[in-house]
This record gives sequence, C-alpha cells and structure tokens, in this order.
Amino acid sequence: MDTLRCGADLDRLPALVREELMDVDRLRVIWAQHRQNQPREARAAARRELTRRRVRVLGGGPALEELLVSTAVDGTSGQPITAAFVSELAERARNLPADSPSRSPERRVGSEQALRLARAASVPAHPVVRAAQTYAECVAVLGELDPDRTTDTHAWALPWVLASLVLRRADFPPLLPDPLSPPPWTGRDTEERLAGVVRHFARLVTGALLDELSWTPEHVPEPRSPVSPLAAVTRRRVLDYVRSRRDSVALILRALDPEARTSVYSGGSDDAEPGTTADAVSGTLLTPGAAHWWTALELTVGDASLSLFVVVQEVGRPRTGVLAVTADARLATPEGVSDPLGMSGTDSVTVMPTDCVDDRWPQVRDLVDEAVSRAMNALTRV
Repeated sequence: MDTLRCGADLDRLPALVREELMDVDRLRVIWAQHRQNQPREARAAARRELTRRRVRVLGGGPALEELLVSTAVDGTSGQPITAAFVSELAERARNLPADSPSRSPERRVGSEQALRLARAASVPAHPVVRAAQTYAECVAVLGELDPDRTTDTHAWALPWVLASLVLRRADFPPLLPDPLSPPPWTGRDTEERLAGVVRHFARLVTGALLDELSWTPEHVPEPRSPVSPLAAVTRRRVLDYVRSRRDSVALILRALDPEARTSVYSGGSDDAEPGTTADAVSGTLLTPGAAHWWTALELTVGDASLSLFVVVQEVGRPRTGVLAVTADARLATPEGVSDPLGMSGTDSVTVMPTDCVDDRWPQVRDLVDEAVSRAMNALTRV
C-alpha cells in the first residue's frame, strides 16, 4: 500500500517531513513482510507486555493498561472511528483513577467535540499525518474542557488512543504514549506547528515499527553471516567521527581539570567477551542477540566518569537488512550511576537496506553531536 497517495496534504509539508513519511512507508513494507513469520497469538502477547512496561513508566495502573491494550489488539483495525465510539473512549479515559495524569478532564467530551475528533480521524491524508492531526485536535478539545492545565498535556491518554486507532486502521502497529518525548508545539503558524507534530509522529511510528521488527519469540543465536557492506561502512564512519570529536572534548574538560582523561575504543558482537563493555551495550539492543558494533567515548573528570556508546545494530530476526544507530551513556559518580542522555526511541536513526551511508550520515552525525553535547553538559555539572 502506497500510503503517500492517500491525500494532497503532503504538498504543504516541508520536504524533510515528506522524506521521513516515505521512510515510514518503506519500513512498514519490511515490517509487513516480517510479521508473516510471527504467530498472531505470540505477537499479541508481546504487545501486551510492551504496553504493561510503558504503563509502569507512565505511573498508570490496570485501568490505563486495559484501555491501551483494548485499542491495540488486531480486531481494532476494522473499527470505524465514529462520534459515538469517540464518546465511549472519552468516557473510559475520564473514568481513569483520579490521581492518574493520563485521566481526561472531569467535564465530558460533548457530542459536537466528539464529531470534531471523528472527522479529524477520517481526514484523507497519509496515516501518520492523520494520526498527528487527530492527536492535536484531541489535545485542543481536552484543553477546552480544562483550560487551567497548561503543562503535561502529553500525558492525557485519549489523544494517544485515538492516534493509535487511526494508525491501526491503516495497518500500522499500535502507538503507545512516549513520556520521554512529548510532541512539539512550536512554530510560527498552524502549518509549521503541524509539520513539527507530523515529523515527531513519523519518528514515533518508526520506533513502533522497529520495536515489532525486533521482537523475537526465542533468544536463539542465528548462524553468523558476513557483515553487510552498509553496516561495515556505517560503523567505520561512526568510529572516525567520534574520534574526531575527542580532541575538542578533551580541550574543554582539561580547562576544568588538567587531569581529565578521554579515550575512544570500539568493539562488536563478533569479538565480544563476557564481563566486558559488551554487557553494558547488550542492554541497549532493539533485537536481543542481534549483530551490533559500538564505539565508546570514555570521559573522566575527578571522581566522575562517563561512557558514551554509539551503537550500529541490525534490526529483526531473521535479518531484515534494517540498521539502527542509537546512543546511550552511563555517568558514574560517588552518588551512583545514571543515564545522562535522556534519549528516547525518536532520537535513533534508521538505515534502510536500500540506503547508502551518505543518505543517512547527516542524521547519524547529528545524533552523535547531540549525544556528546548532552554527555558534556551532564559531566560538567557534576
């Protein structure tokens, strides 16, 4: 299905956003082929477990979990999003526990407001655009019902539920709330703000597709196969770029502490040994046991040390040809160990099998720069 032909709204979106939507469609094709190898019952169980984990992060309970799970099952893909159905979901969200930040305002969603949301969910546009529009319209409706709430509006469950249903009807995986990555609302006008939200949703949907591609029923190592040329070139360029950043980082740190130390080293699943850096990196993998290669930037200032890992990893089993480039870090101080980056799935870079390394390099470089910036900010504040 070429979802880019679902509407003309794409013509008003910036070229960069249109490119990200095309990437979503390409990844969705790979996901649709890959899921044929997954039993439906096992896939549903994996989705329920992912929902439980996300609900725990959100601080929700069984009621929120049930609401999210009930709208993520395969049967919901054929459910028309009518005003009556929106009203039903709105009541369920309004009846969440009073202390839940995901709970809708006390005032009920009216019939006219439910109709507005149903119309937003049926706009003839790319499914990601439609989901973003539905989300934004629902946040606006709930804001009308509770004008005093001006922060944490991304915690409301109803906008996420409706956006997820829009995607399910277009045969995409369900979308779960992302507490670490609220949609942006900045822009000079309505169209610019919508473009920002659409781009954010494109990244969220990419993350959802990667999550499902990464799911595997059993942790069984695959026979080793040659490293793809794309993976080899990408990991080499990441290593070279991290090395190029080392000198400028060292200069800044030594201005704070003449004894500061910096180092760069690398490794991968093909040469990993138990009890080494590989153990720390393995916890960041999207697909457990998948082939991966990491570059580490080690920084030490006084009693604090920070290890920043940039990981190039294969996604999916059996192999899909998709790569993900992710960043993770650990800051160790006398007070304990923490994650200084605070990055979510939307911050990763997806490399398609048909790409060349130059196609994605600007995004990978930006990811490394942002990770180094956040790491330095955390380390210099210790």
